[in-house]
Amino acid sequence: MVDYEAQMRVAKALRELDDIFVENDIFHRVSQEFGLKLATLLLDIEEGRPRRGKASGLVVLGPSGSGKTTAVERCIFSHPMLRPPSTQRRGVERIRQVDVCALKTPSPATLKSLGHEILVKLGYVDKSDALSLRGKPAHEIWHQVRNLLQKCRVKVLFIDEMQDLASTGARGATQEVINTLKSLLQDPDWPVCVVLAGTPELRHLVDQDLQLKNRVTTLSCRPLTTEVDKGTVVAIVSRYAEEVGLEVHPDLRKISFIRRLLHASAGHFGKTVQEISGAQSEALQRGVDEVKIEHFAAAFRNKYDRVDAANPYLAEDFRQIRKLGESAETDETE
Repeated sequence: MVDYEAQMRVAKALRELDDIFVENDIFHRVSQEFGLKLATLLLDIEEGRPRRGKASGLVVLGPSGSGKTTAVERCIFSHPMLRPPSTQRRGVERIRQVDVCALKTPSPATLKSLGHEILVKLGYVDKSDALSLRGKPAHEIWHQVRNLLQKCRVKVLFIDEMQDLASTGARGATQEVINTLKSLLQDPDWPVCVVLAGTPELRHLVDQDLQLKNRVTTLSCRPLTTEVDKGTVVAIVSRYAEEVGLEVHPDLRKISFIRRLLHASAGHFGKTVQEISGAQSEALQRGVDEVKIEHFAAAFRNKYDRVDAANPYLAEDFRQIRKLGESAETDETE
């Protein structure tokens, strides 16, 4: 018989883990770069400089599960100089003031659908009203986007999963995306700081145009390694266990375990945190007071439906197991 009360207790404990944010390498690098770009933009706005008309952008690259989106969102939405949305009155008109417009690239990913999604985010059209702009060409939609960015006084435009739009295929379509991004950064009346996040494929879009490449800073998430990040990983395991009232078995502090964990997560920061959280969940569900390697193995087995011989926490020669999400080419993370 299912113990629903016990399941609720586990769910509440895991919710506490979801609220933990662990600062990492990409977070610190994004904070530094984004903070300086935003400060320059805000100073230009404050001083009304005649040379205003250009802004700098930021591109953050990383595989799925690397933690890039979480890092960027934390940097943007916790920045003390960016305010929550508000409403201002200009005579009889009510103007929505939005410092940050953040969205995920819609599907299907086209320049037109992206422009429509921005207009939805800024309150210009209702999301259910898909017909309102269907008959208009992309350049007209983006003309309205630029007008609304200025009207709402948007400083930062954050677009996640941008590789979906970058891989549209046709050269003309790709150039149209490039030209649109440059127009946002170089708008003579209201340039905005454009922040893009995506998989490494997004780099191909940036590298195609020298002007765009010069206007953005590109940062890449690095994989975790045992030699460099052992202390950090052990600290996360301990912190997560403490948060839900569990002890940590001494084996989880050994280099041999860290190697297995980073192989299971392919060295991606976000996936590593997911592996740790999954093991805590497994221990809590079993009602034990100590998290062990067997809980990591069970969580991996349940999530990916792998036999023990293909489970990095159980296989004797785990290095022979292809990492999840990786091609046959090896990626040194030990």
